[in-house]
Amino acid sequence: MSLRFRRAWLGPGWLALAALVCSAALGATAATSLSSTGHLWGFETTVDGWQPRAKTIVVSRVSGLGATSNSHACLRVQGRMPDGWNYALSGHVPMQGGGLYRLGAWLRVDQPGASTLAPFLKCEFIGSAEDRYLGQVTTSHYDVSKLGTWQRLEAEFQAPASARQCWLALEKSTDGPAEIDARLDEIRLETIPRLSALEQYRLKPWPAALEKRRGAHPRLYLDPARVAQLRGAIQGTHAPLWKELREQADRLARRGPPAYRERDDSSGDEQLWQRDVGNAMPVLAMAWVLTRERPYLEAARQWALASCSYKTWGLGRTDGMDLAAGHQLFGLALVYDWCHADLDEAARRTIRDTLVRRTSAMFEAAATGKVWWQRSYLQNHLWVNVCGMAAAGFALFDEVDNAAMWIGLPLEKSQKTMSALGSDGASHEGLGYWEYGVEYLLKFMDLARTLLDVNLHESDWWRQTARYAQYLSLPRRAWTRANCIVDIADCPRSHWYGPDYLLRGLARAFRDRHAQWLAQEMDEANVASAGAPWLNLVWFDPTVPAQPPTALPTLRHFGDLGIVSARSDWSGDESLVVFKCGPFIGHRAVQEFSYDPGGGHVHPDANHFVLFGAGEWLIRDDGYRAKWSGQHNTLLVDGQGQLGEGKMWFDGSQALRLKSRPRILHTESNAACDYFVGDATEAYPRFLGLRRYVRHLFFLKPDVLLVGDDIALDQPREIELRFHPESRAAVREGQTFRFQNQRSTLRLDLLTPDKVAFSAEDIGAADRHGAKTEKMFTVRLNTKAKAWRNIVALSWSRADQQPSKVMVESKGDVWQFSLGGRRVALDWQRILPSLEQQGGTTDTLRPESAK
Repeated sequence: MSLRFRRAWLGPGWLALAALVCSAALGATAATSLSSTGHLWGFETTVDGWQPRAKTIVVSRVSGLGATSNSHACLRVQGRMPDGWNYALSGHVPMQGGGLYRLGAWLRVDQPGASTLAPFLKCEFIGSAEDRYLGQVTTSHYDVSKLGTWQRLEAEFQAPASARQCWLALEKSTDGPAEIDARLDEIRLETIPRLSALEQYRLKPWPAALEKRRGAHPRLYLDPARVAQLRGAIQGTHAPLWKELREQADRLARRGPPAYRERDDSSGDEQLWQRDVGNAMPVLAMAWVLTRERPYLEAARQWALASCSYKTWGLGRTDGMDLAAGHQLFGLALVYDWCHADLDEAARRTIRDTLVRRTSAMFEAAATGKVWWQRSYLQNHLWVNVCGMAAAGFALFDEVDNAAMWIGLPLEKSQKTMSALGSDGASHEGLGYWEYGVEYLLKFMDLARTLLDVNLHESDWWRQTARYAQYLSLPRRAWTRANCIVDIADCPRSHWYGPDYLLRGLARAFRDRHAQWLAQEMDEANVASAGAPWLNLVWFDPTVPAQPPTALPTLRHFGDLGIVSARSDWSGDESLVVFKCGPFIGHRAVQEFSYDPGGGHVHPDANHFVLFGAGEWLIRDDGYRAKWSGQHNTLLVDGQGQLGEGKMWFDGSQALRLKSRPRILHTESNAACDYFVGDATEAYPRFLGLRRYVRHLFFLKPDVLLVGDDIALDQPREIELRFHPESRAAVREGQTFRFQNQRSTLRLDLLTPDKVAFSAEDIGAADRHGAKTEKMFTVRLNTKAKAWRNIVALSWSRADQQPSKVMVESKGDVWQFSLGGRRVALDWQRILPSLEQQGGTTDTLRPESAK
């Protein structure tokens, strides 16, 4: 749990220190003179010290017309890179620490490879010998939709104070394989009098709603009228929610803030332990506002001053630039605003000065491209950090002129996030990260609506997203604090942040009775996580009645991400199947983005499913681990899995370049049976020769799941299907495995055993960092073939009963399945036309109703 929010995507050039060493090895360390106004790489007579990053890259000067009318030569960079972050590097040039610079260049990409993403330029800073690596700044990206054209790439930035030199690189946007044929020209690094790029984020015109709050505190989430209303509500409708918050505030006041420590057992350079400090401050400040009991004020002051005193908010380049800072900026802003009139002058000045210094640094880095998350519009790091930045801006807008830009940048980033989200309300990062990210998005959206008069709620994603939490929750009577949600993607089986207060916020915004019910049930079951209990008080609207989900459909298809959740009923004891087959960041985002905007927490798991029944997990996900298809219930070809696998974070570069879109082909549901079909063909690398991988699932309610796989290849290859049962207690009976759980029995039948090796064993499972230190129990089906149609039947019961046995009869392409009085038919052939049409749905295959 301590590592659950580690960086999901390390960003372009994260391994640039290794590239720096490489540049030295290539002889690119000789400093080039820098005039008082800048340095120009014009390539008119030489390659100007540029060197290839690897032996497979060729760097050459090409004469002829360059990017501009005055240019008569350019630099050509071509070749294939198997790994690493950059294609080619400049020599080192001197740099003035603290100086203001503009980096500009002309780039033309002629022939990118199949896995090539949009390239860009990077400037890497170098300090003294004792402190060489100081971070980087990046330009805008090349627009790969306009190949063969010269495009201007630019960035403005302030060099770190200790910077003494820098070097440039043509970056790949990935550390995976890529191929390039590109030309660079007129690269200029020049000093400038001011950073004009920052001004684009200044709020213009000044919002009237914000102007009305000038000089008034509190103004973030609360005002005097709202405070008075809440003081009455905690005696009535909000009393249970207030009890939870007050108990937490008492614990925090007794414990006191933690002393600064550079390292702990789990945080790494991010110093994630400081997030808890940021989270604690609003709890204490809210307790003071509602009670006026001075121990709460003193505790809020102590925690705030401790935060201000910490030497670093993250180590190295992370200091002040990521989650530790995002949480603490938010907490300090609320203490400053809510306790403003009651803090002593020294404490108020210390908090204010810290907010100014820290927020200014994060804003400048985010505005000029120094932080890796600056364009990660679908990633929780951006959402957390810009929310903290905005809170500081709102708290200080009438005291600090540049605070208007601290609000403007988060507004622009949030608007781009809203346009990037799909229409289905689902999260590619999993429900745990959904909780984390949605909390900070909703926090900012609330501030934007009340202080900027900007409504960011008006999208289909926000209207639907409470259903994501509803349908990825386990059956109600199975909930425990450690086991209550579906753990696909990088997600635990328990809640990280709320989500009771998030659901109450959504219930309030959309009059959503089902969201209100789910929040209420979580509190009654004591399974919610108290990350920000003060939001329960702010967002709970008792005029929205709670309504159980019994009238909702039992099957829901989240169309953009390709997730199907199907349950037998809403009794609380139901069975649940969750199936995945969609683009790694959704259909909309894969079509729109040429770089990965935040898919690191995705798993390579198209056509993967999990199963919960008889009160227990039966077929499992691998959890929060390094990303391998073999750790999922899906297909391997020649021992290899899907695009993006093999690293700590999902590598979306090839999927984006290929516009890979695995998809749900069909869903339908009735009282007796649910049926859904996924096509995962596009999820696999093309060199594997996979021509078709279509998975059919029949959920015969409440206790049988048929899994039919239709696989075709270019030639006979080694094919393996894997299923991961929760239980290791396996007994084999011919072509059947029985798995005994604590409360249930699972039966797995191979119904198509001809020429198929059938086994069950522990296999090594990679942890988050890739080391195979753990095991997953795995049922393996192996064959070598060019085409394979396979059926597995899963049935389950309580431990004291026997699961059903499924019988199959095949007549050409039509296969009949029966068990007791139930039967269903599958016509393999009639699904094929939909594949030729590249997706969509078909209604040609219908399971028969129970008889």
